[in-house]
Amino acid sequence: MPEELKETTLQQHYQILKTVTRPSILCIIDFSESSTQALIWAAGMAAHLSAHLIIVHPHRLNQLVKNEDRVLAKKKMDIEATKNFEQVAKNLFKNSSVSYDFQSEIGFIQDRVQEYIRKNNILLVAMGKKLMTANKETVDELMEQIDVPLVIIPHPLRLNF
Repeated sequence: MPEELKETTLQQHYQILKTVTRPSILCIIDFSESSTQALIWAAGMAAHLSAHLIIVHPHRLNQLVKNEDRVLAKKKMDIEATKNFEQVAKNLFKNSSVSYDFQSEIGFIQDRVQEYIRKNNILLVAMGKKLMTANKETVDELMEQIDVPLVIIPHPLRLNF
């Protein structure tokens, strides 16, 4: 192993990995019509750029009923999110060459986005206007913390791909 690789920190290893992995677009969704429009835009951009599409549905466990099992609640949320995604994806990706991954994850939007940027070669982050409007402070914080473009997709969306 080259000496310079032995001396790198974990953060530097992530940066090295990002340069050899396929570029990706990160799309944050909440299954609203606005985020569906963002997903359509992100899929078109991923096709245009030959990029991988990472779709993330961040959610919180703060709506649990008292004494509700957190593991079971998370599992139910993940199943529901996957069903919702499959409904959208069956038409969107039917005749598409875009590679994609879908993840339903617990956490704050800004934490999930930062983690994906840190671990992947993210070209840009896309989200719908409604998600941005509903989480204005989160988006402001996110814009201060990330080093890739954040694209807010309007609703309704006029596509020109």
